Amino acid sequence: MEHHATHALPSGKIGVSLGTGLFLITFLLAWWGNAHRLDEVLVHKSDQWGYYQYLPALIGTHEWLELPYATQLEHGRTLSIFSSGVAWLQAPFFGAACLVASLTGAAVDGYSMPFVFAQFVAAAFYLALGCVLLMHALRRSVPLVSAIIAALLVAGATNLHFYAVYDTGMSHVYAFFLIAALMYLTVRMQEAPHGGWLIGLLACAGLLVLVRQLNAIALLFPLLYGSNVRNALLQRVGWVKQFPLATALGVLLATVPWIPQVMYWKHVTGQWFVFTYGKKGEGFDWLHPHLADVLASHQNGWFVYTPLMLLAMAVLLWHAWKRTTGARLVLIIWALVWYTYASWWCWWLGGSFGHRGFIEYYALLSLPLAWGVNHLFRRSRWVQEVAWVGLALLVFVNMRMSRIYQWPWEGPDWTWAKLAENYLRALLG
Repeated sequence: MEHHATHALPSGKIGVSLGTGLFLITFLLAWWGNAHRLDEVLVHKSDQWGYYQYLPALIGTHEWLELPYATQLEHGRTLSIFSSGVAWLQAPFFGAACLVASLTGAAVDGYSMPFVFAQFVAAAFYLALGCVLLMHALRRSVPLVSAIIAALLVAGATNLHFYAVYDTGMSHVYAFFLIAALMYLTVRMQEAPHGGWLIGLLACAGLLVLVRQLNAIALLFPLLYGSNVRNALLQRVGWVKQFPLATALGVLLATVPWIPQVMYWKHVTGQWFVFTYGKKGEGFDWLHPHLADVLASHQNGWFVYTPLMLLAMAVLLWHAWKRTTGARLVLIIWALVWYTYASWWCWWLGGSFGHRGFIEYYALLSLPLAWGVNHLFRRSRWVQEVAWVGLALLVFVNMRMSRIYQWPWEGPDWTWAKLAENYLRALLG
């Protein structure tokens, strides 16, 4: 990233204010948006429960080898197809909920009201912290105002909002935070290498892949960002040589969360590493990817439900052509993710609001968003005014569509006409 003078920037108080505001708004929206179904937030038979169920097992509510949301295997055992990365990130809030439940007389079972609100707090916290980290990373390449606006657009004008407010137990907001942290820590390591940054970088990398193994694609950013491949790799080797103890500690912290996971897989399946979805007969068709559908289908097409990203991709392509630092790398990462999800048997990722496969990568796509916002400030006043109104409308419609979403917005009964009807409803109330 190109560097701007940081001594003229306001202090970290702006980041604290931004983070606090986003946290409070997101938490209150989650409380309000789920008020009618608080009793089913943690036990809804969906991926959310799959990620969360490891935590109640810690206090004996579930047996580790008999988790409630698991797939029956041929030999009689059951296997959770969801890995435990999200549970690790939720664990501090789960622990606080155990304390609150014990003090208030609520059931300490992982499912009473203190645990429901703990999940709302966790999702709001990681959204807010992720956006603050983005702001601090982006302000190295654009003015602070552009960095703040880009972070707010990611939080409000994309389907990340839905998964931070309504489906708070899904993996996306947690993975978004981790990729934002990787982005921030990579920038800091390039500015002034430090053992502490390297420890954080390695620890976040390990946890990110544990959240969702496909997220390993995002590790290309800390591995290659900043220069050509050869120089980037030489620089990373230099970091390891310069900070051997920090490297060892970082690798240890990255490994520790994986230990119970691989032990669980080994005990259940006899294998140390398992492609869990394969145990359900699910897989990829690499030769027949639904590339156009992922982007433009009425069934969760990415640009259809999150049109802001059409603008971000246009800016990214322009900067990739201009060879702006980081643009081609982010484009390659996005393309790999695109092709992978397009090859998945359920390319539309059923039961979701918009295509959720790209949500965690909004952290990286905030870079072209910030470039675009910065370009906007250089345009005439009337162009800016029209653009601000348009962006505000995208935020409003995204929040309204998130609010009125009701599963299933997919399948043969879901048509362009029904989608248009709901967009009109979101606009007009």
